[in-house]
Amino acid sequence: MREFDCITVDYFKHEELLLWKIKDTGMPNFCLKGLQEFKEFSEWVQDFFSHPNRPLKFIVSASEHKGVYNMGGDLPFFLNNIKNKNISKLQEYAHLCIDAMYTMYTSFNLPVITVALLEGNAYGGGFEFALAHDFMIATEGVKLGLPENKFNLFPGMGAYSLLFRKLNTVDADRIIRSGKVFNARYFESLGLINTIAEKESATVGLHSLAKKLNERFNFEYYHSICKKKVFPLKKEELIEITDVWVDACMKISNLDLRRMEILAKAQFRKSKVLIN
Repeated sequence: MREFDCITVDYFKHEELLLWKIKDTGMPNFCLKGLQEFKEFSEWVQDFFSHPNRPLKFIVSASEHKGVYNMGGDLPFFLNNIKNKNISKLQEYAHLCIDAMYTMYTSFNLPVITVALLEGNAYGGGFEFALAHDFMIATEGVKLGLPENKFNLFPGMGAYSLLFRKLNTVDADRIIRSGKVFNARYFESLGLINTIAEKESATVGLHSLAKKLNERFNFEYYHSICKKKVFPLKKEELIEITDVWVDACMKISNLDLRRMEILAKAQFRKSKVLIN
């Protein structure tokens, strides 16, 4: 099995399941290096599992970070490039995010079901990435939200496209506008999260879900395909929205940048507490 700098990979051949996790190194967010490596990882997945002796039905994403699935965008990176008016660097980052989102949304171009295993909180881009999966499992007490409007921006990496397709205009608008963090139970009530697992039992919940899905895999896989055909999402839509996000970044005020800086420091402190 291939090794990566930012990702761990485990393949359970008997269950036809690939489990990959974000390594517990540094800040649990989407950094430029991690996004670049994810592109390399996705190409490896497609190549490796094209072999007939490597059956695959499920691709599951998770995180090794204690208490965190993903905190989203790299706020210090945003701050630096916004202050320096480095539009091309922000756009490169944003497009890599969309590459990752769309790769997950299209199941790596493989006949598989994707599952997000949330054993910790997911904010901003981390929540958006989880939404790109076919199914979501969360442990009890996990929190998710889109905090971008706290610094006068909007979630630009798929939230609009995915929430408005998976929910309805009222609930999607409420979640995006609020900037609030919601308990996983709330998203379960909306149908976004499929299973709530007890703490320390996430792996049990994952394999239980995989077993149930496997029993009716033909239906579940093609049901997912049909939903995506009824509510089609083109990569061009995601690119256009994230380009609007880059433009919006260049329009925020110094006060907004200060708010972003405060949130970045708070995330850093929180991640240190969780890690230690």
